[in-house]
Amino acid sequence: MFTSITRATAGLLTLALLGFSSCQKDETKVTLTPKAAPALSVATTTPDLVLSTANANSTGDTFTFTAADFGYQSATSYSLQIDKKGGDFSSPQSFDGGTSAGAITLTKAQLANAFFALGVPYGASGQVDARVVASVSPNATKQSSSVVTLSATPTPVCVPNTTGRTWSLIGPAGTDWGTDVALTYDCYSQTFKARLPLQAAEFKFRANNDWSVNFGTTQATTAITMSSLAQGITLTNGNNNLQITTAGTYNIVLAPSADGKSGTVTIKP
Repeated sequence: MFTSITRATAGLLTLALLGFSSCQKDETKVTLTPKAAPALSVATTTPDLVLSTANANSTGDTFTFTAADFGYQSATSYSLQIDKKGGDFSSPQSFDGGTSAGAITLTKAQLANAFFALGVPYGASGQVDARVVASVSPNATKQSSSVVTLSATPTPVCVPNTTGRTWSLIGPAGTDWGTDVALTYDCYSQTFKARLPLQAAEFKFRANNDWSVNFGTTQATTAITMSSLAQGITLTNGNNNLQITTAGTYNIVLAPSADGKSGTVTIKP
């Protein structure tokens, strides 16, 4: 009796294992492999980026690209990325390319500003790399075109200071409350700049060495940190003093509004 039961049990186990093995064999794994990355071409690899008020919004370059093939039907998004020559595109200048193959046209001003943002100085010859990236979802592997290198000498429009205002830093962070430290007007960015040694103390900005227009902050002075200054502070006439909390040499960029009633400032090492 025991032998018969054992044999029957063994037979059932064999059938179960055969069935499991059959199920495993019947399972089909599908691996989707991208078939083609987008191909990128440009109208010119040497765009003319010497800007004027007349041509700033005219075409700087046109980037034409083909569709990517991910091996299956999908909604695909495209973007144009521009990085410094030899860069890894970890922090590129990006422009939306829509959801189908086509072309992205950048104005002279847009392309020149991309060069500037990537560290090419005003009026200097420089190179950047461009590529088109195709994506179907944030978690899916993206497809990138080959890199195309652009060479140009981006030169922005020089706009003279017609406001009649000069600007300076005043306060013990610079010297004292009776001494103005002048900022220099940059006609290309229409800002006032200086690189200065600053003390851990308070300061303001004022126009024409006079207190009638003096820029401060609506925040409490003690709330101003070096981090917030690096990110940029909104300024208005009057209000509270600014402060430097760590002495050092800093780059100051003051951008007053055209009417001189407000502005922004960044202060970075």
